[in-house]
Amino acid sequence: MNFRTKTWALILLVLLCGVFPAAATTAEQTGKSVAVLPFSLNAPPEMQYLREGLRDILGSRLRVEAGAVMVANSKVDEALRAAGGSIDPAAVREVARRLGADYLIHGSITALGGGISIDARVFSAAAPPEGAEQQFYASAMTNDQIMQSVDSLAWDIIERLFDGKRPAAMMPAQAAASPAQGASEFTTVHPDKTFMTTGGGYGLSSRRNFTKTRNFDMEIRGIDLGDIDGDGQPEVIIAEKTAVHVFKRDGTRLNLIGTIAMGNRYHVHSVNAADLDGNGRAEIYISASDPSLPGSRGVEWDGKQFVDLFSEARWYIRPINIPGTGPVLVGQAAGPLPIVPGIYQLSLRDGKLSMQEQLPIPAKVNVFNFAYADVDGDGQQDIVALDDSFKLQLIRNGSVIWKSQERFGGTKRYIGGDPDIRPGTNYSRADIVDGVGELYRHTYVPSRILVTDVDRDGIDDIIVNRNPETLTAVVPRMVRYTSGTMVGLRWNGLGLEEMWRTRKIDGYVVDYQVKSLAAMKPKADDMDELFIGVVLNTGTLESLTGNQSTVVIYPFEFEEPESR
Repeated sequence: MNFRTKTWALILLVLLCGVFPAAATTAEQTGKSVAVLPFSLNAPPEMQYLREGLRDILGSRLRVEAGAVMVANSKVDEALRAAGGSIDPAAVREVARRLGADYLIHGSITALGGGISIDARVFSAAAPPEGAEQQFYASAMTNDQIMQSVDSLAWDIIERLFDGKRPAAMMPAQAAASPAQGASEFTTVHPDKTFMTTGGGYGLSSRRNFTKTRNFDMEIRGIDLGDIDGDGQPEVIIAEKTAVHVFKRDGTRLNLIGTIAMGNRYHVHSVNAADLDGNGRAEIYISASDPSLPGSRGVEWDGKQFVDLFSEARWYIRPINIPGTGPVLVGQAAGPLPIVPGIYQLSLRDGKLSMQEQLPIPAKVNVFNFAYADVDGDGQQDIVALDDSFKLQLIRNGSVIWKSQERFGGTKRYIGGDPDIRPGTNYSRADIVDGVGELYRHTYVPSRILVTDVDRDGIDDIIVNRNPETLTAVVPRMVRYTSGTMVGLRWNGLGLEEMWRTRKIDGYVVDYQVKSLAAMKPKADDMDELFIGVVLNTGTLESLTGNQSTVVIYPFEFEEPESR
């Protein structure tokens, strides 16, 4: 029995023995019946015990503190199997009907960076369909905080749905560990030293841990940040295959303000925000395609809704900051190959994109896999790019001067398609080897290469996702990404050297972006933050739901190093 199992066993034993002091029950017993479904587990199989432990603790709290009548877990499981075994809106309502339950609780448990988060949904049988579910969230960064987090979740439900009053002793406490208690979610190459920049600048503080948003019932394909409404604060933009959602952030809560539906033909493979027209509101640029043609789109918020700037553009697109020119929209065309060499500046007129100057970029670099960076502070911009095998390289004056051994930024997003999904193509007559045949070659869209100066020393740093060493470049779409690690890289004169890394992130790291105070109107307690879109490890035997995703947020807090 490992430490986590022992922790939960002890918690359950204490609950059963009545050692935990029960807070005062509500004045009137509600008599409402409540069923708790098994939570889906986005975590290694050895953490299976969390599912039943959570059900038992929630049931105990609701029965004692809210006077709820709890439906036996065995009856709940039987009703769930009879309803098909999956948890979707129709199934939830059907299970509640079969059980005669007033409330039905379901959700997910996610393991990230050594901690856990709990996303719960409470279905009310008496509520109208559009407002039948309410969402609740709790997290714990260490094992010692798990019981406190479950208690907090239970009291959130009791206060909102049962009109209970949380005792003063049960008031929420800070979820993050104090500096003396919790390890930083950032680590360095030399853990015995404070992180030191090569220029003797500032070090990465270990005082704060990551946070995360609620889970989303979607597979994230892209994420970006942008001040969409011009209020000085960035909105969070999340893309799935056939839609892009824009959220207003309130701490770890993301509130939806609008959705851009793409339809079924064009699938999104990249989303970016930039204020290219200079009106103080960032536009959203969506690069999308079917298996053979791009169908990209640009939209802008008019104060009430998103309006098209252009649509079904025959370009793969991305806004970038070109040295000496500034921020512009660039694109690459399709042709006999899914994406043909040549990256061009694009101009917009009357809802149409037109080709302008070609960028002086090597032919093997495409619109998605590179960034400009001044890695040595000499004022000259080099090109940092990922090759077809997801190896990172530095290109100077057209020549590759350094290439990594490790792989970075690998994803399963790609442009192009196999012959069997192209109308009118005879698969048996197609001469194709995956990744080698040219006509139907998949061009992969990697995670972005972030170029930013988060430590404020005047030299560009590179932030990318490091993929597991088991990644294969032969058939990348067959790889199941189970984890990733965000790393900060710095040019040391010979190569890009790791300066810091996050702890392992359980799940498929798809995309990420830095919220920089330099590009916004910061509030008093604002700091630079790293937003990471993660597809959770669903689809296992322990999971009863489809794809789920979340956004993990790491604060960047730098401090001046001690004298040595």
